[in-house]
Amino acid sequence: MSRKGENKKAKAISMPRAVHINRKGNFWAVKTKAGPHNKETSVSLGLVLRDYANIAAVMKEAKHILNHGEVKVNGVVRRDHQFPVGLFDTITIEKQKLFYRILLDDKGRIVLKQNEKDAKEKVSKIVKKVMTSKGIQITTNDGRTFIGVKANVGDSVKIALPEGKAGEVLEFKDSALAYITKGAHCSELATVKQIVAASAKKEKLVKLVSGKVEFETIAGNVFIMGKGKSVMADVE
Repeated sequence: MSRKGENKKAKAISMPRAVHINRKGNFWAVKTKAGPHNKETSVSLGLVLRDYANIAAVMKEAKHILNHGEVKVNGVVRRDHQFPVGLFDTITIEKQKLFYRILLDDKGRIVLKQNEKDAKEKVSKIVKKVMTSKGIQITTNDGRTFIGVKANVGDSVKIALPEGKAGEVLEFKDSALAYITKGAHCSELATVKQIVAASAKKEKLVKLVSGKVEFETIAGNVFIMGKGKSVMADVE
């Protein structure tokens, strides 16, 4: 008899590199469903509660917490333990007065940073721009779409939470502050010094400065965070 429905779990050892869990301590892990982040750059909400925040000892407890509507992601109640959360998402558990922001460590793995209060905004990177019948539409790295926002691919946009409305556009240009998402300088904040245009055989490169250290990386690894300083204080 054929199996019906999707397989909700996977072996912990085979989870994407971004998922930072004890792969030997737990044989099984929870896969993410289709959602705002792809599976390579996200972790399921159930694993966040059990393995990251240590709020639940087992997945059954995590599901119980979620089913009671105690957890908000970016200000919206989420009850699915497979819901994917990714970079700069906020997780709020008001009943326990716990507030978190999703960040990366120096190896590109997802980590939690605990905050003193609930964050009311996040930053999303613009990854696509197309013309539609309603006007120019931009798409962000977390699956949001906006029409009428004047921005280019590579720029970032501030998102008000929980409304999800687009606010200030942070331009990808010289002197902008950037968060590095891959490579040897992953998780660092650096200032854009120069943007080297792409060619037919070479990707767009970005030269950056962090303290007294200068380095370069491809544009895809750069996430603009502000103008001289981060617009999100809990990221610095």
